[in-house]
This record gives sequence, C-alpha cells and structure tokens, in this order.
Amino acid sequence: MDFSSIANSTFMYLLGAVVALFITILSIFFMLRAWRAGVRKGIDPALMKRVIRSSVVFTIVPSVAILLGLITMAGGLGVPLPWMRLSVIGSVQYELIAADSAARAAGLPELLLRHMTPEVFASIAIVMTVCILAGPIFNIFFLKGYLGRVQNMQQKDNTWGKLVVASMFMGMICTFLGNPIITIRQDPGAGWIAMLVMATAAAVYAVCDYLVQKRKQKWLDGFTLPISMIIGMTVAGFIG
Repeated sequence: MDFSSIANSTFMYLLGAVVALFITILSIFFMLRAWRAGVRKGIDPALMKRVIRSSVVFTIVPSVAILLGLITMAGGLGVPLPWMRLSVIGSVQYELIAADSAARAAGLPELLLRHMTPEVFASIAIVMTVCILAGPIFNIFFLKGYLGRVQNMQQKDNTWGKLVVASMFMGMICTFLGNPIITIRQDPGAGWIAMLVMATAAAVYAVCDYLVQKRKQKWLDGFTLPISMIIGMTVAGFIG
C-alpha cells in the first residue's frame, strides 16, 4: 500500500468526521445558548434571524480561502489531516507554512505524497496539531496580563502601542517573504514563481482594500482574501 492510500484511508476519514462532528455540535450548542440569551434580553427574533443570515453568508464565502488551502495541502498530506486541522483553531496560512517547513526539515524536497514516509507524516501532524496549542495555553495563563500591559502602554504613549503592533505585523510579513527568498537561492525557477504569485496576490489584495476603504465597497470586505488567493493560485497554474 502506498502512502497516499494510508493518508486517505477510511480510518483517517473517520477521525476527520469525529472532529468535524464535534465542532458542529459545539457550534450548534453555543448558537442555541446565544439565541436563548437574546430572547431573555428582549432582542427581536426577526433581528436575530437577520444577524444569523448575514453571519452565514460572511462565514461561508471567506471560507473559500480555507477550502483552497485544503486543496493545496491535499496533494502532500491527503484530505483527512488538513480537513481536521482547518476545522478547528489556526489559520490556513499557518498550516501551509508549518507543514512545508516540517517536510523540508525532514529532508523532503517538496510537500508531496509521493515523497512522504510514515515518520515524516507523523512529524508534520505533530507540528500542525501540538504546536498550535501554544496559543490557547498562552491565552489561558498570560493573555489577561499581556492585554493589561498593552493597554497601559497605549494610555501612557500610544506611539509605542502602535509600534508594537506594527512590529508584530512586519515580523509576520517577513516570515511569509522568507520562504520564497530561500527557495530562490535553492531553486531559482521555483523561487521566482513563488515571488510572482505572492506579488500578484498582494496587488489584488491592495486593489480590493482600496475599493473597500476609498470606494466604500463594503460588501467586498469579506471576499478580499479568497479573491487574492484564487487569482494568485490561477497565476501559479498558468506559469507553473
């Protein structure tokens, strides 16, 4: 049995179904509690129904970006593992970087099932699942104190608060830029493709943001990331 059959086995799909079912039940549970709380507070049921409808639309449509991430990772990890990860906390950007970094650290030339071994697959699964727990654990024990310090900093001198947030954002951007730049040094052909795709997606995102901010096209706000990813992946398909 090749590893593709293992990664997409019935057992893995059952694990994915259990995770998805748990998340669905949890979501329905809190939705019902929120509805009952709204009724107790005297909120108009018609208004809550409109909120639910708008929330459904603005939840499903941006999820196209997550679906694209699932499709991208399916070629390297199968469907069930990315399905499980993208059904819970985390982000599609983190999962792609984490999986690719773990694969390259294990010596794989690229994240594809034909190169995968059980040991590498297990390592990638640990990086994608266990390491993401650092965020919730930090929030449980340190978030309150961290937010308090940030608020105090902003009250004393808001310039420092903006500087901290901007620094964190630029650190994230540099992380995304790092992989294509490293790839250019290792494989110039593939590296320039990655850079072109990233530049295209960034340009599309900037145009969408301009339309939202300057042209007041607020309906586009929830579609910006999916549109950028779709066009970026389309460019990759044409030039790849």
